[in-house]
Amino acid sequence: MHVAALHLLNFRNYARLDLELPVGPLVVQGGNAQGKSNLLDAVHILATGRSMRGGPEAAWINVDAPDEAHFARIGAQVQAASGEEHLKLVVARTSAGGGVRRRVRIGGAARRLADLPGRLQAVSFAPADLTLLTGPPRERRRWLDMALAQLDRDYVTALSEYEVVLTRRNALLRRIRAGHGRPPELDFWDARLAPLAVRVVRTREDFVKALQPLIAAEYAQITGDPTLAVSYAATATAADPAEHVEALRQARAGDIERGATSLGPHRDDLALHLGTHPLASFGSRGQLRLAGVALKLAQFELAQRRTGERPVLLLDDVAAELDPHHRRLLLERLTPSAQTIVTTADPAGLDAPLLDRAVHLVVERGRIRATHAPA
Repeated sequence: MHVAALHLLNFRNYARLDLELPVGPLVVQGGNAQGKSNLLDAVHILATGRSMRGGPEAAWINVDAPDEAHFARIGAQVQAASGEEHLKLVVARTSAGGGVRRRVRIGGAARRLADLPGRLQAVSFAPADLTLLTGPPRERRRWLDMALAQLDRDYVTALSEYEVVLTRRNALLRRIRAGHGRPPELDFWDARLAPLAVRVVRTREDFVKALQPLIAAEYAQITGDPTLAVSYAATATAADPAEHVEALRQARAGDIERGATSLGPHRDDLALHLGTHPLASFGSRGQLRLAGVALKLAQFELAQRRTGERPVLLLDDVAAELDPHHRRLLLERLTPSAQTIVTTADPAGLDAPLLDRAVHLVVERGRIRATHAPA
C-alpha cells in the first residue's frame, strides 16, 4: 500500500500542494517550522481521522488563508492490492470559538468520519510520541484506539457505542448525586455498558498479546536487549458481561460520589517494562525513544500480518537524540518494499543504504522542491 499523490489546500502552513510520492523511501528535509511534520500529519489524518499532534481540528486550517477560505482540505490517491482509492477530508470552521464541521468523501461518495480509518494503513512515529510512554494513560489508549481502528471497523463501532452509553451513565450518576435520580436507575445503563466494555477490552487485549513478541523482537534487534514487554492493564474483568455488571454494581457508591464511572476501558492502560522495571520510571531518554520506535515497528509488522498490506511508515525526526550506533541499527530495520517517509533537519545523519536510494525533497515555508532522485 502506498500514497501515490497527496493534495493539500489551506492545511497548516501549506496554502496549496499537489505532490506525487514515490513507492519506496522518501526523505523530507528542512529547518524548523517549515512544514516537514505537517506533510506527515496530513497522511496520518487520512489514515486515522486524527492528527499526530492532537489539539483542536480548527488548528489544521492555514492561519494565512483568505478570509473566505475558512477550511482545510486533505486528499490522497491511495494504491492498494485491492485497487485505487481516493480519500478526501475537509474541515471547516463553524464559529470563532473553534468549532468545526467535517466532510469525508471516499471514492467520491460522502461518508462518515468513522469510515475513514483503515482505507489507508499508516504507522507513524514522532518525537511527541515519547508522551505515549511517559504521559498519562489517555495517551496510550488514544494510540491503541487509532491502531485498532485501522484494522477492525467493528471495534470502531463498539468503542463509539461504549462512549455514548458511558456519557449517559455518567450524566445519571451526577443527577443521582444531586438528588434527582435513584441508584436502581443505573441497572439499565449497566446492562447496556457491560457487553460493549467486554468487546472493547477483549479486542485490545488480543491486539496487545499479539504485539508482545513483536515489540520484544524489534527492541532486541535495535538494542540487543530482549526484555522489553508490553501488557494491557484492565480496571475490571473482561471475562463476561455479567461479571462486569457486578463490578459496576460494587463500585456504584463511589461512582455516584465522583459523578463518573470508575471501571471500564475508558480507564484502562498499557504497561511497558524493561525486565521487571517500569519503562517510564527507569528508562533513559534514549531507551524511551528506542522503545517507542520498537512499538511502532511492531505495530507495522502486526498490521502487515493481519491485512496483507504493508502500511505507509511515517518517521518524523526519528534519528534525533540517538547515538550513531543505534541510529544505524534503527535505520537498518526499515523495510525497502514499504513506502517510508522520513523527515530530518540534518540529512547527513541518515547514513543508511536504504535512504541513499531515496527521493529527497526540501521543504521551505510550505513549499517543496526535489533535490535528489535515485538512479
